[in-house]
Amino acid sequence: MGLTAPAPTHLLQPQWCPMSSAYITHLGKCLPGAPIANDEMETYLGCINGKPSKVRRRILASNGIRQRHYALDRHQHTTHLNHQMAAIAVRDALTQSALDPAQVDLLCAATTWPDLLVPGFASMVHGTLTELPPLEATSHQGVCCAGVAALKYATAQVARGEKQCAVTVASELASRLFKHRQFEAQPEIQAGQALPFDTEFLRWMLSDGAGAMVVRDRPQPQGLSLKVEWIELVSHASTHPLCMYAGTTDGQGEKSWMDYPSTLQAAQAGATHLRQNIRLLDKVIKLGVEGWLRLIDQGRVQPDQVDWLLCHYSSHFFRSQIVELLEKANCMIPEEKWFTNLYTRGNTGCASIYLMLEELFNSGKLEPGQTIFCFIPESGRFTTAYMMLRVVEGRGHQAREASSPTIQSSAPAMIQDPHLPPAPSAAPKGAEPPARESMEPPNPAALSDAPEIGPELLRQLMLTWLDFERRLQGVPLVRRLNRSEFTLKDYQALLRNLRPQVVEGARWIARAASNMMEFEMRSLFIGHAQDEHRDFQMLERNYVSVGGALADITNAEKNIGSEALSAFIFHQASQPNPIDLVGSMFIIEGLGNRLAGQWAEQIQRTLNLRRDQVSFLAYHSDNDEAHIGKIEAILNADWMTPAIAARILKTAQVTARLYLLQLEEVR
Repeated sequence: MGLTAPAPTHLLQPQWCPMSSAYITHLGKCLPGAPIANDEMETYLGCINGKPSKVRRRILASNGIRQRHYALDRHQHTTHLNHQMAAIAVRDALTQSALDPAQVDLLCAATTWPDLLVPGFASMVHGTLTELPPLEATSHQGVCCAGVAALKYATAQVARGEKQCAVTVASELASRLFKHRQFEAQPEIQAGQALPFDTEFLRWMLSDGAGAMVVRDRPQPQGLSLKVEWIELVSHASTHPLCMYAGTTDGQGEKSWMDYPSTLQAAQAGATHLRQNIRLLDKVIKLGVEGWLRLIDQGRVQPDQVDWLLCHYSSHFFRSQIVELLEKANCMIPEEKWFTNLYTRGNTGCASIYLMLEELFNSGKLEPGQTIFCFIPESGRFTTAYMMLRVVEGRGHQAREASSPTIQSSAPAMIQDPHLPPAPSAAPKGAEPPARESMEPPNPAALSDAPEIGPELLRQLMLTWLDFERRLQGVPLVRRLNRSEFTLKDYQALLRNLRPQVVEGARWIARAASNMMEFEMRSLFIGHAQDEHRDFQMLERNYVSVGGALADITNAEKNIGSEALSAFIFHQASQPNPIDLVGSMFIIEGLGNRLAGQWAEQIQRTLNLRRDQVSFLAYHSDNDEAHIGKIEAILNADWMTPAIAARILKTAQVTARLYLLQLEEVR
């Protein structure tokens, strides 16, 4: 019996588009200058106000990068323009292919920050590549996913038969943004003030380089090529704020650098600096992993059939977060299959995935039939990209693929949003819906040959959680918190609206325990109720400490969402053997464990509060992890059946939707 987590309902149903094939036949690169070690970085970028950075070593220790390349010399003079690096990478790829440049009929070029505002980046690259004929040239501007967008356009054009030989290139020249004189234009920096961390963070993260690919409608006759199975890009900008940005100082994009009286004043205000809201970076990772899990749910990614994982994490710090999320969802791809060159090439933005593929492709490690899964999260305003490639070997004009399990259905290459559910399969004619099984745990001995259900249930619950967490970002109260627009009245309203649920938490858990038929489950629920029964007092103290009257919070009525959530959970708790409430606990305890601490820090910082004034949220962040561990043990119990798992999942889904409604109704 399959378990299915909810997909976002605002997206259209998947539209399947049959296509021919497109192949990456050759890859080239441009890495300007000699590798630059960590201790040499300020020799090239310069020391701000003549003083070494105080945070450089800490940031480098976290990101794990040991060397990188700059298109700068030691006097901060540019050695290569961005479009020149792109052209070098294209020539490298074309030279390897031995193609006549006149055969190229499409050029797709991507970057974050081109040399010129006008014309487009692709036009500048094409202008440098004088050996190319007149052709279609498209520019793709963004951050880390821009190169994938360029590749997707190229492969789509080739697969549809509109083009036969495309070249796609991604190039970044970030080092110019981090020269010491760029920052010394600000009066406060001239006066000795430290560079804001959201700006200095990127100074020690980004570097320069370009990668290029030749994309054709057939593999190369001899040697290896990469068949593009599919490429997906998903933007979450409609529900998430700016995370990495330049051209503004407010983090909202409400005032552009062009709205200042002069470009000098924009520079003096720091509006032209590249900035990173590091507090939002973990959300970028979670969104990316959620899409990854949905691809697994659709059968488009099968972890045990992936031979190489190329994951563009901008810092070694985030690798552990990705591993943790995948392990919790029980779909980890073993780390010996991961390939990265972050530590020797640095973070080159949209060129990173190109340079990873180029190095792996030319390493001699690939074999026909192997699959390469690429995962590219972009922090700009929350975009994620995914690619599935298959290694093929040319035999004349035929491509040989070693026998290996297929990644997708027998249909041709498809384009589909990874956040959508798979197309429903038809049930056999005359099939009856399965009868509802008993919720009572069966005899473990009777299930000794049953398939392992717990890992699949845990993966679906993780999908439900990640979907819930993503939807939270669109709740007005949470959006104001993320934008630092949260007020004291917002905090008081949040506490007022949370109190009824907190008061009733121990009650419904105790009721559920009284209806449990199995002693171990009853003991677990009773212990949980004991842990929770005084939490509301801490919440009340927080409310009074920020100016609220105790009578106001104790007499506050439930909002519509709280009424619905309470009614649902008490109804479930009143049923015989309500094991499915483990799903409710997974969502509610997950909120405490994964988000409460973050909210406590944001509220404390935004409102300038003391730690004891946000102690309710902080306490649950520190203490709910043990509860989550107990819940996960239940999910992997040997008495778990498909029917019980399905009920737990549905209860988690309903709880997540009603909890969202509760927060949406906070007034």
